[in-house]
Amino acid sequence: MAQIRDTIELLTKVLRSNGTHKIKAEAFRLAKFDNDDAVEPLWHLIFELIYYMKYGSIDELSIRAFTELSIEEIVVFVKREMQRRGFFSRDFAHLPNDMSSGSRELLLALGWLLCKEAVIERFMENCASPLEEDTASFHQIADIEVPSPRQLSPRSQLNPVEKVKQLLWLNGKLRMNLRGLFAIQRERTKLLHKINQSTQSVSVDPDRNHLSVLEVMMLKHPELLKKNLQLLERDNDRLQNLLKWKEQEDIFWKWMESVLDAKLQSITTKGPSSNPGNQLQDWSVPPDSITTLKQAHDRVQHAVTKYESIVEHLERLWTVKRQHVTQTDLDEVLAAIDLEISLQQGNIGGMGDAAAVLPKRLNEPRFSYVPDLPERSTSHGAQLMPDGVRDIKDEIGMLQQLVHGLQHEINGKQDWYKQEMQNLSENFEETVCIPPMARKV
Repeated sequence: MAQIRDTIELLTKVLRSNGTHKIKAEAFRLAKFDNDDAVEPLWHLIFELIYYMKYGSIDELSIRAFTELSIEEIVVFVKREMQRRGFFSRDFAHLPNDMSSGSRELLLALGWLLCKEAVIERFMENCASPLEEDTASFHQIADIEVPSPRQLSPRSQLNPVEKVKQLLWLNGKLRMNLRGLFAIQRERTKLLHKINQSTQSVSVDPDRNHLSVLEVMMLKHPELLKKNLQLLERDNDRLQNLLKWKEQEDIFWKWMESVLDAKLQSITTKGPSSNPGNQLQDWSVPPDSITTLKQAHDRVQHAVTKYESIVEHLERLWTVKRQHVTQTDLDEVLAAIDLEISLQQGNIGGMGDAAAVLPKRLNEPRFSYVPDLPERSTSHGAQLMPDGVRDIKDEIGMLQQLVHGLQHEINGKQDWYKQEMQNLSENFEETVCIPPMARKV
């Protein structure tokens, strides 16, 4: 218990050092037991993290927004943003808009947001030294009035000659400003070189042999040195907390599993809660998601209808083919083959000279009985006799292999289509895939 408390305390320090309001670790413990005292702090924390995800920092604007917005507006905003990010929890959408209850559900939503959006990893990515090699922050920059595009563009009532003259004037003014900027840049480079040359052989960095502009600035103004030292100490503490969190975050996620177990146990004991007065009024799925879901539903429904008929056909084939094939069946197959060959021969004969250009492989075989020869091997299927006559036993063996191959292929396709139907049915809630019953033939 003490270990998880230390881990949650560490998480609150990490959140606080990145701009969130001060939240106590006790609020997490109260939320696990669905205590209403932890509702408002968790709403506030989720609001700030969403603001950080959208704008990259938690500034005074977020603090003023949380203060000036009404409670209902904050709750609706958080619900919509969580749903937009993929958190489609009905229990979360059913939470009251007055922040009166639902701390456990808020804690689960907070855990989902930390994991799904990788909030701590983003904190680490945004880590930077508070000491920048830029002295612009030490000087007051006057606001420069930028003319509007309407002032820069020639007036529509001017004739073409006056428009060309005005464009030439603007072009000359732009060239003059560019020359001024170039002169300022050259002057800045000269001053920087002068500072580096004056501090030659004096350095605190082993990779340089002179002082930087910031270091000279802090030597000139000692109060800045103390201020920057405090910034470095605070930044070092923040980095240390992030490293410790990466080592101990598994403890937090195991504790979150116990929070989820507590919720499931509560549902089992009390039954699912229902809020008839608070329906899915905040359940707003984006329009593009609705269109995508409808298209996916239509495609799956079409595939199910298509594969259902195929599976039924395979069931009928399996029912027929799974019986043992006898010699009589083979004789009937041979008779059907002879009949088909005769029909095709008649069709080819009616084509006149066109039959002469057909490849030899389309010519019908002639069946005759040939006694077994001791030197002859039939391990590789039917063999052609010297006179081009095939053995009837070889043909029967080939047909038997073909029947077994078809039976094996039907079994494989049946299993594959059954698995496909099962996978498709799992994409729909409250749907059970019932395979068709085998029909008696």
